[in-house]
Amino acid sequence: MKIISLQVTDDLYDRFEKVRNESGFTSKSEALRDAITIFIESHEKFKNLEGYKIMAINLVYPFKEQIIDEISELYHNFHSIIKAATDWRIAEKKIENILVVGEFGLIKDFYQSLGGIREVISSIHEILID
Repeated sequence: MKIISLQVTDDLYDRFEKVRNESGFTSKSEALRDAITIFIESHEKFKNLEGYKIMAINLVYPFKEQIIDEISELYHNFHSIIKAATDWRIAEKKIENILVVGEFGLIKDFYQSLGGIREVISSIHEILID
């Protein structure tokens, strides 16, 4: 097995330990292996996608003017694939749901651009229509 050295802030470490203990992991290594597996699976599931897709993108971020401006610019740049967007403000957070339709390569570019904005937490899900 390989050994990974990791530095985190005190706050992140405290939060990790709290969740690890509440989740029943007996060791830090066990919890981190689980997190790494989830990380890999979430990125690999879209690795071989191509063609025309319908997808939902979810965002959560602090209600800050700079972040809103960056997201607005991306909305403008990718307007051709954005079919609907809804948002809610809860306390100092903003939650957005975006429906995108188009070629997966363009959707992926949009999603990765959103994920590149600091403090934005994002997820993406394919919508299957039978």
